[in-house]
Amino acid sequence: MTLALRPVTPASLATLLPLMAAFYQHFGYAHNPAAQQALAAEFVAHPEWGALYLLDDASQAVGYVAITYGFTFERGGRYALVDELYVRGVARGRGVGRAALQLLQHLAQSAGLVALYLQTEPYNARAQQLYESVGFVDDGRRNLAWLSGVVPVKA
Repeated sequence: MTLALRPVTPASLATLLPLMAAFYQHFGYAHNPAAQQALAAEFVAHPEWGALYLLDDASQAVGYVAITYGFTFERGGRYALVDELYVRGVARGRGVGRAALQLLQHLAQSAGLVALYLQTEPYNARAQQLYESVGFVDDGRRNLAWLSGVVPVKA
């Protein structure tokens, strides 16, 4: 397997969106296809926010990853959050997730990012093992969220 990260463009949104829907369905997250399409299109139009990549194996999209950028004074610079990582069921167990994370680590170093962060559901031990096997560590902090109550614009 030779995995490539293919940046999502407006032209490849049609390939990305079914993968996003599958990700949301897999985890039981609420999903509004029209709103997701609008958000993805807006995100792609703002590369300063982060990046969306299709995970291509032999020129076939077998998943996707979304990263968003932030800044941390504590660690001394810009970082990226792996916001979503999805590999199609038929491609799981073949090293796609591992290869994608390693490619992202290389990109992060090349871009001068000080860290990559990611989150996983507490019950997802398989994903946690994968992340730890490529160098991600539990930094001992709890991830807390304050939700503003702002309702995203529905497409």
